[in-house]
Amino acid sequence: MKSICTVSTIYLLFIIFFFETLNAQAARRKVEGFEFYFLDDWNKQKNPDKLLETFAEKFLAEIRSEAERLEKRIPGDTQIFVSENSEVFRKYSGQPGTTAAFYSPESNKFFFQNPESLAKRGILDTVIKHEICHFLAPESKSESSFWMQESYCESLYPTNPKPISVDLKFPWSWEKFDEECMKEIHTKNGSKKKILYQKLYLWGSWLLKTKGEARFRAFLETPNPEIQNIYSQFVKSRY
Repeated sequence: MKSICTVSTIYLLFIIFFFETLNAQAARRKVEGFEFYFLDDWNKQKNPDKLLETFAEKFLAEIRSEAERLEKRIPGDTQIFVSENSEVFRKYSGQPGTTAAFYSPESNKFFFQNPESLAKRGILDTVIKHEICHFLAPESKSESSFWMQESYCESLYPTNPKPISVDLKFPWSWEKFDEECMKEIHTKNGSKKKILYQKLYLWGSWLLKTKGEARFRAFLETPNPEIQNIYSQFVKSRY
């Protein structure tokens, strides 16, 4: 009797999981090696196929343009998940519901909030470009590369309000700045994260303007002691 109950329970859980997964991926498109999915727990979206088609066209146009600009081949076998709402986005991406989008290099997956909502906020195009920037950025195993890459993409395609204050304080040494960024990039404190992104934008914009994009990408790929002197130049330029 106990084994029958166990089997029944497992079967019930399987059915629940199967239908939840099926329902969560109600719409799907595969174009040029990219798989697009629409995530919706209860299929509230009236026409998810049309929304997904429109988003896929925009995404592919942007990634072709960026890859051509960088003269870089577009990697394939990538999945893009588009969410109906912030709760669905949070559930499947593991990111806060306030985040507009997220690219995971470990799983090679993109997660986006509802494109219609992002478009109403006037940030859809920038958000797509920003995440594609991460996707096409040089690979590196350096601990600093994560926040440096965020600085790079934020300086090109800012997804946060640009700094309006010149009072942001930067540490004098690169080691202190690196340590601060590695710590704060993972914080869940909204105000701290806002300040960090303002600093990343200022540092990235200055580095991009003074040293060029090719050199910036080289720093992302391979740590270079030269960055310490360059950072000192940046700090001195602010004071």
